[in-house]
Amino acid sequence: MVCGSPARLWQQEATRVLEELGFQAVPEDLCLFTRSGIIVFFYVDDIVIVHHRSKSNEASQLRTQLQKHWELRDMGEATWFIGIRILRDRQQYKLWLCQDSYFSSVAARYHLSSGRKYHSPLPVERMAAFIGQATASQIHEYQQKVGSALYETIITRPDAAKSASHLAEFLTNPGPQHLEAADRLIRYLDSTRYFALEFHPMHGLEPALQFASDASFGDHTDRKSSEGYLCKLFGGAVDWKAGKQKTVTTSTTEAELLALSEAAKSALWWKRLLAAVNLEYQDSEAMEIHCDNAQTVGLLTKETPQLSTKLRHVDLHHHWLRQAVQAGEIAIRWVPTKDMAADGLTKLLPAQNHSKFMRALGLTNIQQLIK
Repeated sequence: MVCGSPARLWQQEATRVLEELGFQAVPEDLCLFTRSGIIVFFYVDDIVIVHHRSKSNEASQLRTQLQKHWELRDMGEATWFIGIRILRDRQQYKLWLCQDSYFSSVAARYHLSSGRKYHSPLPVERMAAFIGQATASQIHEYQQKVGSALYETIITRPDAAKSASHLAEFLTNPGPQHLEAADRLIRYLDSTRYFALEFHPMHGLEPALQFASDASFGDHTDRKSSEGYLCKLFGGAVDWKAGKQKTVTTSTTEAELLALSEAAKSALWWKRLLAAVNLEYQDSEAMEIHCDNAQTVGLLTKETPQLSTKLRHVDLHHHWLRQAVQAGEIAIRWVPTKDMAADGLTKLLPAQNHSKFMRALGLTNIQQLIK
């Protein structure tokens, strides 16, 4: 007899029950289900039902139906979900997501709750590899600290994503400088723990769904480039990446093309996901992506582009992007570097620039809202 993992078996069980109740799984996320204006999603055994108030009776009936299959506790309106605090201001149509409790527990675990407070996650200078040899206990402690920070930056704190990614380069042999930097990052996240992602109605011509892509050419010691993209929905970041490209490129334009390709794939995924849950977010069919490199934008938008590269993989990404632009699936728009929202996902920023980056991500201090 072949048995699946408990997680897989539970996913199959949840899918079976929800499909029997008329829900359809969203192909882009198999833990997300929809049925005539009601959205259900689950993480392990935590389930959230999302609906408009006009669907309140149907949602109540759904809870009753689910309780016939599983032993459930109705927790009322969602205020916490997998360690994320959820705050709402219904009069202003605003919602905030915050991990303040998690940040506090991590800092307390490593005795970093007190001491110096920082206004940016790390210094702007890149750190070099340690030429000595770290002990097994130092490696374990460093990996634990960086892992804790990475989790936070994946969920609600994109402002520290680049810093956590940089620290992750030294997981196998951290030196004193890296250990000190890991402590600084945790202190920063703890001292800014009340900063939350804010979502709100959009006004004027500003689109509800926004994308930005950026790259930092050849900034690693192996001459690979950093890349990052940002997706914002209703003013707050919902998807982002701060990473290192898998291959060396020979120009800024090539690095920007590879970064744009990743951003475009994410944009099309979000387009499919939002269509599946019937969320109206913009008038145009094309998903607009901001880029601060004029030459790269020209290569993708001009009728007769001139790209000279001997890197086959870059050429493939270039042709795929042009095809997507010409098909009207995505639109590439140039923005000045000072307005590039993804800038802090590709480089470490000084404190003043970092504050601007946090605002661009939709992060705001909600300490006064927490009772």
